[in-house]
Amino acid sequence: MSGSDARWTCPVCGFAGLLEPPVDPMGSPTYSICPCCGTQFGADDLDKPHAELRKEWVQAGAEWWSQNEPAPEGWDANAQLQAAGFADGGPRN
Repeated sequence: MSGSDARWTCPVCGFAGLLEPPVDPMGSPTYSICPCCGTQFGADDLDKPHAELRKEWVQAGAEWWSQNEPAPEGWDANAQLQAAGFADGGPRN
């Protein structure tokens, strides 16, 4: 897989199409933003654990966040959460 084909999974919503990892190889945040839930890594998750951000996103309706990047064809928030192991929006971080 070439670097341009690499994808990472959002630790908040489970979206498996991130173009950059939430943290770089040295463990520093990349400040990238998940187009699905809108979490900015290194900012939004500074004071709140991923599980809390996930809970807030789910409680707000688990809507696709990005206005510029459309949701994948057939996107389903619940299926995405289940595939990532977050079926209950539970306490994983």
